[in-house]
Amino acid sequence: MYSKKAGIAVKDIMSFPVIVATHKESVKSIAKKMKQHDVDSVVIVDEKAMPIGIVTEGDIVRRLLSRKRHTLFVKAKHIMSRPVLSVHKDTDMERAAQLMVEKKVRRLCVVDELQKLTGIVTQSDILANSSYLIGVLREMVDTGYVKEVETVGA
Repeated sequence: MYSKKAGIAVKDIMSFPVIVATHKESVKSIAKKMKQHDVDSVVIVDEKAMPIGIVTEGDIVRRLLSRKRHTLFVKAKHIMSRPVLSVHKDTDMERAAQLMVEKKVRRLCVVDELQKLTGIVTQSDILANSSYLIGVLREMVDTGYVKEVETVGA
């Protein structure tokens, strides 16, 4: 798990509640949950609500359909991505974005002090909020609250 840092925290931009399943749940059941809740991933949790893996639409296609397995008999534990990457709910949004790039993932589980799942943050969440921040900064410059910095050599 990755630690806290100052700035906009992932808890302020994360999605919750998170759609979850157990490692024993069938892929067919997980696919139904994805459709019902209009999400592209389900977090796999243990009996203590701690994230242990994640099943994405991509996992289903790559690990199941491409091998022509029958969804009725395959469980989450057979196709989930693990270990799942988690960040503390107070982790800075910028650090979460860096971690996604470093680890080549599109989503991170968000956990509390007890490592229990509290949310999920995706690349889309970060992009949406980055655009918002740029607008706030523009407004601050336009109103004179913050002076625009001159670029050297411009």
